Amino acid sequence: MHNENVVRHQTTEPPIVIKTTGLSVEAKEMLDAIARRAYNIFESKGRIKGRDLDNWLQAEAELFDRTPLNIGESKDGVTVLAEVHDFTPKELEIDLEPKRVTIIGRGRTQMEQKAGTSTGSQKRTVRLLRSVQLPVEIDAAHATARFKGGVIELKLKKALPGKAGTVKPVSNSNVA
Repeated sequence: MHNENVVRHQTTEPPIVIKTTGLSVEAKEMLDAIARRAYNIFESKGRIKGRDLDNWLQAEAELFDRTPLNIGESKDGVTVLAEVHDFTPKELEIDLEPKRVTIIGRGRTQMEQKAGTSTGSQKRTVRLLRSVQLPVEIDAAHATARFKGGVIELKLKKALPGKAGTVKPVSNSNVA
């Protein structure tokens, strides 16, 4: 028997927040935490100069989950793909600047632990901070983000010449 009154439910993920007003307070705090940890690593390794990037990457890896990124450029835009399997869309935020994308994730994940014959689980907080320099300037006002199968697909339009990233310069006329 054929039923013509079948209701089809289409599930859609909530949108990912895209901010274009510069880095959020949380992103700045996360970057400060990396800088402090990188300095501690620098100190612990005998203050050897020229290892700044190594110290930064080690600190970043210790403090936050790393996510693979794939950046592609076309004639009109840039596409960024980021694997964020441990997060839901509402746990993610994207900060856009004219030449930079920063992805922030805050979430909790369930971990199973085996101790002898018993198995337990506990939740752990997972945090993601991934900031990447873009190959070209973008128009941050014309960006879209899609979340599917644990991957963010971010589509960014290239900025028109003379309109880099739609960021307006700050006037210094009120400076004393």
